[in-house]
Amino acid sequence: MIKQGFLFFFSFFAVLAISELFIQTSNLADVSSTEFYDDIGRGRRRDLDYLYFNEGFGMGRFNQFRYIGEPNPPLKGENTVRIALLGDSYVESFQIFQRNYFGEVAEDQLESEFPDKKFEFLNFGRSGFDIGDIYAYQKNFVEKFNPDYIIYMVANADLIPKYSDPLRPKTILRNDSLVISFDFNKNEVKMFKMTKFLTQYSSILNMIHNGRKKTKSTPLFAILLDKVYFWFNSTKNKPNLSKNEVDNFGLNPITKKILSSLDSTKVLIFNRDTTELPQFFKHECLENNIKYFDLSEALIKMKKGGYDPNKWEVTNKIGHWNHAAHRLIGKELARSLNPLVIKENTK
Repeated sequence: MIKQGFLFFFSFFAVLAISELFIQTSNLADVSSTEFYDDIGRGRRRDLDYLYFNEGFGMGRFNQFRYIGEPNPPLKGENTVRIALLGDSYVESFQIFQRNYFGEVAEDQLESEFPDKKFEFLNFGRSGFDIGDIYAYQKNFVEKFNPDYIIYMVANADLIPKYSDPLRPKTILRNDSLVISFDFNKNEVKMFKMTKFLTQYSSILNMIHNGRKKTKSTPLFAILLDKVYFWFNSTKNKPNLSKNEVDNFGLNPITKKILSSLDSTKVLIFNRDTTELPQFFKHECLENNIKYFDLSEALIKMKKGGYDPNKWEVTNKIGHWNHAAHRLIGKELARSLNPLVIKENTK
């Protein structure tokens, strides 16, 4: 009986070890890409390669400065225009290779128009970010890289701080002043530090961990049965707020304070959605002299022309921007920045 028990446990762990080795060497699943830092809370791990199979196929690396792309140090070179891109998963863009990223497209376009200058687009996008997260990230991290321009790329669902991650700093109001709060839940921090070794080095345990988190936001049977579940239950999760729902909320006091606190000579706001942002939000940008650009018209025009910016033909999925959308957005970004660069040159 002891012998059989020993053989069972030996075989079980041997199979797990072989499966882990196969999964990691074949890149079927990744280990956790996050770490906890004192300056930014939960962030991306340094010097980590990633490969994701989602609606698209993305491969890249988090550099030593904890963002995707070429590792540009905080001190920029001469005759260089540096642009920081902030936003959610649409900006982070795990679905494509770096060479197809809209920031790369804009960079190439501007360098062809201004051959005497070097342009650097730094990808500071983070999945799940809203405007409160973006502002905190800008103040705690992004400004250390001395960008000439900072671009907020937001959608309707990003206009209200949601504090969705307990391990990210929170932008709050205190005595009518914006404060970046690092008052993390100690139990959450302790749990992360206790389990990070397992999820950062084991793909299997990281998949189990992600599955556990998924069950908190999605019904278990919806995960197990996928589309079949919705044949019998028509109620689907709607993580994003519609334009009308945002309109009903009005401009959040924290959002209003963020807009009035931004440096209008450096910060530009882009609507990255296919629907317009609320008029009161655009009006507030205008009141604070913040340059506002709307990508919705170009994206809708693309869709009406028969090319859905969110449709991935190979996988037959609807998701984040596809390659054609990245090319379009990159060119729109370059076109919007062009007069600013010309104005700077004529000073």
